[in-house]
Amino acid sequence: MSLIYKILCEVKLMHEFYVTAKDGKNAFEQVNQTDRINFLLDQFSRGVPSINNDVDFIFPTDMEEQYKSQYLKILPSYSGFKIAIRVNQKILPDTSLVYEPFVPLPDDFNIFVQLKKTSDRIGSITNSGLNPIPAMNIFSNENVSGAKTFPFLTNSISAFDGAQLYTQGDIASYGANDTREYYNDGTIDKWENVSGGAFATENDQLVVPLRFYYSFLNDSNITAATFILKDHNSNVVKTINVSASDFIQKTLLDFSDVSDVVSMPDIFLYPNVMFSLEVSGSNGYSKTHTLIFNNSYYGRDYWGIINLKTKVTNLLFNLLANDGYLSKRRVPPGVWNEAPVFEIAIKSKFPFWRFINEKGGELKLAASLTDYLFKENKILLSKRPRSVADGYFLLQKEGTTDTVYVPNPLNYDLKKDDKERLCLDIVVPESDLFPVV
Repeated sequence: MSLIYKILCEVKLMHEFYVTAKDGKNAFEQVNQTDRINFLLDQFSRGVPSINNDVDFIFPTDMEEQYKSQYLKILPSYSGFKIAIRVNQKILPDTSLVYEPFVPLPDDFNIFVQLKKTSDRIGSITNSGLNPIPAMNIFSNENVSGAKTFPFLTNSISAFDGAQLYTQGDIASYGANDTREYYNDGTIDKWENVSGGAFATENDQLVVPLRFYYSFLNDSNITAATFILKDHNSNVVKTINVSASDFIQKTLLDFSDVSDVVSMPDIFLYPNVMFSLEVSGSNGYSKTHTLIFNNSYYGRDYWGIINLKTKVTNLLFNLLANDGYLSKRRVPPGVWNEAPVFEIAIKSKFPFWRFINEKGGELKLAASLTDYLFKENKILLSKRPRSVADGYFLLQKEGTTDTVYVPNPLNYDLKKDDKERLCLDIVVPESDLFPVV
């Protein structure tokens, strides 16, 4: 008997760093998935690198035998991966050509795919909001914290909250089809409209080990805090109290003694695996975090994990069609339906560009750059931040589509200046474009 494998589903990781073309346009500007896929195909045909340069997609070691028994294989594809499964081929009475899994997939079956970092660059180019908890991303086709919008595996972006402290690059929803990115130009807060609206945020950073450090970030006046961990039914699992004579910057939280309660079970069901950590501290500090505990999948070598379930709340995200066969099939009169393609949209970092003379001299602002840069002390700074991209090298004039070429960063190590602006330093020699006083 010949072995037949067909594609069960595909996942595309659309990272802004890679899905921005040389003219500055990106995949997020395309409303329809077909147009986004065609954008990627065009990038691929041009030999443009993808996020696969920084991430490998692998099955967890402890799941390999089980997936082997299900005849599942993971195949890298441009900007993501595909899941293939061994199938039996059938012809239905209406002449449709369909495929059924060679070994049935239970309704509650989980496929986990780890995103393993192959370089340190993924962290330096990816935008991520401030999170007191060093949590790892988890993306799922099931609703985790509210309904998801097909085909995106990311959780919903939080609505703008006037009482929240935002940092440069944070994104917020201002309503339907209105996503904005925050920055402060050194004087006032600004929110810039961005294309797309299903980006990965701290709402997807949920996976933690049993022991981790909680950081109070900019809240430097905390001297006492209480941490209450509750299960999805609001039952208290553990309470931790901490206090100090001095300000607490971070504190170790250890839940290993309740591992039998919080550790991720073999049957991975939402919301059963989700816990809430309620944090209250001196001077009115109050936050609540959603957590999923897992020691096996969490690690510094991994950027995230993807969880795909056979059947989920939103039927559009199911791995199999309603009749139990694969979605990929040939239907009369010879038309092919393809396997579902899920997406994960990822914003890149959003820094100012700071130009510094290589010999420490004071730069003058050339007339040709007055619409794009401004002078501050001895350096020149871009008037607005811009998202880093692998193949797009222009600065854009505020309020217009005018652009200009300038030297680009050689690395993506962010620096914070005395006005709390995140910057990329670009060292330049004296030239007509960057004259010295």
